[in-house]
Amino acid sequence: MKTKFNTRSMVLLGLLMAIVLLFSLTPIGTIPIGPLSITLNIIPIAIAGIALGPVGGLIVGTFFGLFSFLQCFGIGPLSAMGATFVEINPFFAFVQRVIPRALDGLLVGFIYQGMTKLKAKRAYYAVAGLVTSFFGLALFLSIMQFAFSHSVVGDDGKKVWVRDEAMENLMSSKGLIIYICITVALLLFCIGYLLVSGHKLTRMQVSCAVTGFCSAFLNTLFFMSALVLLFGRTDYVKNLIDAKGNGNVLLFVIAFVGINALFEMVVSTVLTTAVGSALHKAKLVEGPEEEVDVKAAEKAVKKAEKELSEAKKAAKDSAKAEKAAEKAEKLAEEAAENTDNTEE
Repeated sequence: MKTKFNTRSMVLLGLLMAIVLLFSLTPIGTIPIGPLSITLNIIPIAIAGIALGPVGGLIVGTFFGLFSFLQCFGIGPLSAMGATFVEINPFFAFVQRVIPRALDGLLVGFIYQGMTKLKAKRAYYAVAGLVTSFFGLALFLSIMQFAFSHSVVGDDGKKVWVRDEAMENLMSSKGLIIYICITVALLLFCIGYLLVSGHKLTRMQVSCAVTGFCSAFLNTLFFMSALVLLFGRTDYVKNLIDAKGNGNVLLFVIAFVGINALFEMVVSTVLTTAVGSALHKAKLVEGPEEEVDVKAAEKAVKKAEKELSEAKKAAKDSAKAEKAAEKAEKLAEEAAENTDNTEE
């Protein structure tokens, strides 16, 4: 499915960029939580990927990334972490803020196009099951991290998170934690598959939901990966890893953005589904071809055949009635002629 940049597309692109601008320069689009903030700019990126394809997603994603970088300087809501990164290395800070968002927009455009090319409806349900697995597993690990950890005051007077003994033993037994994660993921896959297939969501709704989820998921994945890769050796990030993850990078990421990311995934999935479906109904966005319900089609054909049979029967009865009327009229005329002859 190729996206043509006509006048309508350019207007929609300008509208989405205006929304990103509004979200970036005002508190409307961000919800600060500690050094991080929950962003709503991932939603225009998802809509751009749906309506304008990978190129549109790339443009809106890059636009968001640029304003995210400007927030490091206090243009819009100030990012305390971003300001610290600029002081450490401005170029790395630019890369860490812009490139992940640009890649996010590019990939969600390809993801939506891939979803629209799926033929079997079960494939849609399977993808929905995978999304449920990712989300549920992230939620499970976040709950485990917070439920079995507690904060203590370190030697430097700062609070650090320390895992309970039960959690420490679980994480040290790599085979057991992997088995638990696989079991939870499979269970959640089945639940997601059954829920989506049971509610009989349209292909467009599933495609938009998956695109919205991936927009939030990839934004977090790329953002945190760039953070660890570019600034992981700095004292600032090392202290965060020690305080939040007790020296473990994965636990640091879960503790640092777990709740933020989950919230973004839910909001992005729901709003992207609603907006994308509305644009599709308004014929502003191309969507996948909906699978024909064979049973409903057969039922409609039988109903049409029955109505046609009744119409033919009614037409036949009408023809008989017309013929009988003509015959009666002819008999009346003959009777009138006989009466005249008798009188003469």
